[in-house]
Amino acid sequence: MALFGFLRKRSGAEHGTEGKKSTYITSINIRLGGDVHSLGGREVGETFDIDIPFKNKMGSGLLPENLKGPDVTISSITVDKPFELIAINPGLPAEVPYMSESRFALRIKSPGGSYNGPLMVRFETGSTDNIDVSIARIMLSKGAKRVELESSASSMNIKKGQVFRRDIQLYKVLSLGDRINNIEVSRPFALVSTDPALPLSIDVKDSYILKMFIKCPDFSYAGELEIAFR
Repeated sequence: MALFGFLRKRSGAEHGTEGKKSTYITSINIRLGGDVHSLGGREVGETFDIDIPFKNKMGSGLLPENLKGPDVTISSITVDKPFELIAINPGLPAEVPYMSESRFALRIKSPGGSYNGPLMVRFETGSTDNIDVSIARIMLSKGAKRVELESSASSMNIKKGQVFRRDIQLYKVLSLGDRINNIEVSRPFALVSTDPALPLSIDVKDSYILKMFIKCPDFSYAGELEIAFR
């Protein structure tokens, strides 16, 4: 998913708020979809600025070099009451290309000196190309043998038809000397490629990690992912 970088803070005193009652923000929470990134709190004046670097790293580290992750369009940024968002720079909507970073400078009006609590900043994406994929577990099978891959549950907000990567320890279901000619993944997923490529033989004793590149469906999905080795 897209990730937020550090927050550069500027005090309200920079905008002529010296001597005014201050508001204490216990934490600055930034929400994008189902993810919340929490940053430290601080004391602010009547108005204050925050700069939020937003880096689009969706799929980073999971995709082979020849596959590009999705661009992200930030369609709106809001703050929860009792705060008031005064200005956003750059203006919205703003597209953040894959593996690029944009800085969003927000000027916010505080509720006054009686407030002591969190500030929630909400980022919304305008893309209709993204879907939610929730994999409850990954099941591996070879002939009659069927095992669950531990700690395999995951959730992704990903572009329709995007390819993602899963690393599989083959010794969970295979043995030394086994040969694999084909791999099938359960619908609505589709196998794109593997590293190493098929066919392959299990010819090392201690560990054999197979990188699998799998195409996700064109619609949101929640359920199991089954991988069958033939």
